[in-house]
Order: sequence, then C-alpha cells, then structure tokens
Amino acid sequence: MPPTDASTTVASIIPEVGSDPVAAVRAGLSYAAVEQVQSHLEAPDALLARTLGISPRTLSRRREQGTRTTGESDRLVLLAEIVGLARRALDGGEGAREWLSTPHSMLGGESPLGHMDTVAGMEEVKKMLYHIEYGMPA
Repeated sequence: MPPTDASTTVASIIPEVGSDPVAAVRAGLSYAAVEQVQSHLEAPDALLARTLGISPRTLSRRREQGTRTTGESDRLVLLAEIVGLARRALDGGEGAREWLSTPHSMLGGESPLGHMDTVAGMEEVKKMLYHIEYGMPA
C-alpha cells in the first residue's frame, strides 16, 4: 500500500521541523533529527555524514553536542525531503531505501545516497524521483 502524503512530508520524518522549517533550520536541529532521518534510510554513519557534508568524526561530535549548525540542518531538511519523495514515488520505506542505496547508471554508477554529497547531487536525485513519481522519461 502506498504511503499517505502525511508519511512522506519533512515534518513527518523530522517532527521538530513543524510548520516552520526555516525557523527550525536557523535554530539548528537536534541530533534526534539526524537519527530520525537515519532510521528511514538505514544508512551507516559514514554515508550519512558524507550526505550532510561533514566528516564522520564531526558527526560524532555533533552527537555529543546535541545540535547541528544551520548549514547541516539545512542539508538534513533537504535530505528528509528527498526521503519523503522517494517513499512517495516508490510506494513506501523499503522501496525507497533500496532505490536510494542501489547504484544507478544515470549517476555514474553511484547510489543516490552516495551522489548526494553536494546540494547539486541532491537536486539531481530529486529530479530523478520526480521523473519516477510522474512517469516521465529521464
């Protein structure tokens, strides 16, 4: 059964974002937000850190500190948006996780998660998911 729109929103993945993601990002999201996204992806720390544009050691320090910087929070919200889009386009969490972790020729043989170490890479992955969701040729 395809997920409902409510299960695929940024706020459903990171509840602390609420109805004002800009304010939440400016304030810096908690480490719990990272864990919430990570649970949807089932991604190892090293891959998640790369997607957030930080080193695994910095991710570990952020876990100890409890909050993210504005830039890290911004990328985390974008990543949650992509996870939600993947869940919607691919009929749920398992399909989304598999697609996000499988290498694709359109991404030079990288997995979408591996390709999202830059905002430009995240935008390419979003575009691919929109093509899937709306049945458009790539």
